[in-house]
Amino acid sequence: MSSTENINNSTKSALLQNQMSVVGSHTPKSEDTDALEGTNISNTTKYKNATLEWMCCAPCIWLRTSTTVHKIAITAATILVTALLVASPILFLISTAPSRLPKECFSSTDECVSTSPPPIECTEIICQAVADSIQGNINWNLDPCTEFKNFSCSGNIRTTKTVRSIQGTVDTQMQYLLQHNTTKGPFRKLGRLFSSCMRQTTNSSTIKFILEQLGGYLPTGTVGPTSISSLIKKMLKLGPTPLIDIYYDLSYGRRPQVLLIIGRPGTSPPILEKNIRYSGPKAPPYEFKNGKYKLLKKLLDDFLPNELSSDQKSSEKETISTFIDELNQIRVEHTLRGFWNSSVLYNISSLQDIYPLLNWTDLLPYKWNNPIVVRSPDYIKAIEELLVKYSTRVVHNSMLILFTLGILPPDNPNPIICTRATMWALPDVTSAIFVAHHSTRDIKNAIKRTNLIFKSLKAYLKRAPSLKGAALVKLSSLRIQSQPWNGFINITYAAKDLESMDISSDDWFENILKIFGRNKIDPTSINIDKNSHDTWAYPIISKVFYDTLSHSIVVPLSVMLVPYFDDRLPPYLQYASVGVHIAKEILRSITKSFEDKAIRCVPESVKVFSNHSQMEILIHSGGMQISYHSMLSITGPLKGMARLPSLNLTPTQIFFLVTSQELCEESNYIGIDTETADFEHILIWLIAQGGTASEVFKCPSGSVMYNQKTCNVL
Repeated sequence: MSSTENINNSTKSALLQNQMSVVGSHTPKSEDTDALEGTNISNTTKYKNATLEWMCCAPCIWLRTSTTVHKIAITAATILVTALLVASPILFLISTAPSRLPKECFSSTDECVSTSPPPIECTEIICQAVADSIQGNINWNLDPCTEFKNFSCSGNIRTTKTVRSIQGTVDTQMQYLLQHNTTKGPFRKLGRLFSSCMRQTTNSSTIKFILEQLGGYLPTGTVGPTSISSLIKKMLKLGPTPLIDIYYDLSYGRRPQVLLIIGRPGTSPPILEKNIRYSGPKAPPYEFKNGKYKLLKKLLDDFLPNELSSDQKSSEKETISTFIDELNQIRVEHTLRGFWNSSVLYNISSLQDIYPLLNWTDLLPYKWNNPIVVRSPDYIKAIEELLVKYSTRVVHNSMLILFTLGILPPDNPNPIICTRATMWALPDVTSAIFVAHHSTRDIKNAIKRTNLIFKSLKAYLKRAPSLKGAALVKLSSLRIQSQPWNGFINITYAAKDLESMDISSDDWFENILKIFGRNKIDPTSINIDKNSHDTWAYPIISKVFYDTLSHSIVVPLSVMLVPYFDDRLPPYLQYASVGVHIAKEILRSITKSFEDKAIRCVPESVKVFSNHSQMEILIHSGGMQISYHSMLSITGPLKGMARLPSLNLTPTQIFFLVTSQELCEESNYIGIDTETADFEHILIWLIAQGGTASEVFKCPSGSVMYNQKTCNVL
């Protein structure tokens, strides 16, 4: 019976009771009845009736006056009330106990009978497109219980309909906009920068001139500088340095202070960041990847003098390459997202005493009185040990190469490489163009859905039994930042900002040095107000991240605009995509470290990577678990989740397939080899941990996925 029918029936019952009460209130009393029957009654009849009444009521009089009867009645009433008090909770629990959930039996081959009809099928055009995308990556000839990676991410049968990585989609969109919308008009300088990238070489006159200013190549037999500090000082004035990164941010709290932060740099940061990293957009933390520089060999050929013999060149190349490899390994091992292992100092002299690696007086502002935060003391110590192993001549030459590689495009110029490089160099302007490409309605709807999913994820976690104490307090105060920065919404402001820049050279290297110099801002020139702690994401960088200092989950617009997050799609697709990304960062925000659990839980195949990678994989697993169970707690396994057309899969199966396919695409984008046995092992382990995948795919006992369920993060 429907709820409407219940309401109607209850209303009718109430009306009927009211009518009965009205009739009862007008029923004549006994005296009135006698009067209505008439008054012509004989006395004899009255006496006979009185005698009959006395004979009938004698037992009633005895019952009223007997003390024994009174005691028996009271005892019986007491027993009855007690029985009702004891039985009522049991009756309540029986009446409100949830019924057994229906099995997900949509396939005709299932050996079960669904206790309810299957959910409706989504008829929107986008549902068919998403179904085609998911199906385009599936190899139906394989068993998901044993070969889940190859079942869900079959690259051999990939079609043009399949969804690419989020960042790859952004790169493609921005490439089109740069090639078609920047040839003239207010953004012509952006097109000029893009064109200078396409023409960049490793032996340009600008590179040679700058390297000579920094001291140039020091040949074998030359006595190197007594300290590397003077070279780092010169580099800081020109561009990003290879050893350290010095910038400014705010402390957390009601009365924030400006912090001078010393961190480690990377070779492939998402943007050319400003030195002031508050009161505006912020790039997400990024993982340094110990890969080979694509332009290293060509740059060394141009850097080393032609007068050197072939053996001398080979020796120099090997020495410099070895130093760079060791430095990169240190960067990988000391990748940090938060500030948990940082040390705080309060004057430059203390910094100099503890870390004599560099002459900090030359590198930091004169008379700096605010706190100094060293993000990773172990990184500084490891750098000191590395520099002792090599002569200052080798260190000097290696620093020049790393400095140049940090400014050049990451690979030989082509349209997609230069698109990424242009976004890296001018993230504010390219972000404004990206935002302008999307309608205000779509942006508002995406933000609304993101905030709702964030609330549901938090609500689920608050009910987790293992979440207690400080973690629960942090979760309660955690907020989300999904609104785009106002500077990205005003396209006119972005055009004026671009017009004020000097991008006049045909040489990429020269243009980037000018942009870097313009980005250097005096921290005392920016006033701190109540909104200074707010953090915004660059919409062109498709990475959700947790910002430690503002204690917020920052979601870029590009993540919210993915096809799987469309409001016309069933909720399991939204939880499988954006929900997992947000859940991972929520988990990161409430826990400091997963080292112990990572060692116990993460499979042996991951041990070839660093501890950082192990923890990242564990956090990804936890994000899947949180998003999956949050989805079920809101919608139920079947309720409200329409099926995708022409795809014979249950909603929960699609959840795990979409999560797997997105992970494969993102891994391919950043250069991880997804065809290795290690990756296959990691992926099926992740899927097995991320909920009830082995049950969803009906994996038998003893199958790979069934046996992989070993760890719950919460």
